[in-house]
Amino acid sequence: MKRIFFAVSLLLAAQYAMAQGGAFGPRVALVSTDLNLENSIQAVQAGDAEFGYQFGVFARLKLGPVMLMPELLFTDTNSSITQNNVQADLDFNKIDVPVLLGVKLLFLRLQAGPSFSFLTKAESDVGGTIEDIKDNYNSTTVGYQAGVGMDLFNLLAIDLKYEGSLSNFADASTFLNTDQRQSQIVLAVGIKLISRKKD
Repeated sequence: MKRIFFAVSLLLAAQYAMAQGGAFGPRVALVSTDLNLENSIQAVQAGDAEFGYQFGVFARLKLGPVMLMPELLFTDTNSSITQNNVQADLDFNKIDVPVLLGVKLLFLRLQAGPSFSFLTKAESDVGGTIEDIKDNYNSTTVGYQAGVGMDLFNLLAIDLKYEGSLSNFADASTFLNTDQRQSQIVLAVGIKLISRKKD
């Protein structure tokens, strides 16, 4: 139900964008994900940052000097954890809904706001054995994003953002008992299919 609500909200945002001089269009992104362990556990370590991807749609609404920038994105990310020389590769699929506020500073957009995540798949791969671990993770989490962006030729919207967590991603996994948090660096490109000159 929450996902349907956010999807309908994005469609309404697109209609509002057309009327108010905003923008709307598809978006793709490259994501660098780092799985951090909040607690120090003996013989347990998170792997190096790995790359994932996002795709979906974005909208930009003009609210006076401020821009409201919601997005609806499908995200695929990977991480790994090693304990006692045994590595588990983790694969996550999520629906992400960032809702950022931005302001213009010269040719840059400064932006920040909450990001809502809805987990759709979580799997671990240990030595070729794949296990569904979705029940070990929270289905809904809240994070934050902050970053900068710029527009090129009133067509491309390019953004570089950092995402951190405001709520627990997991209370336990099949691999270890600890709270886990994912942080991400997102490099995104959007195409403004709908755009007004005053945007």
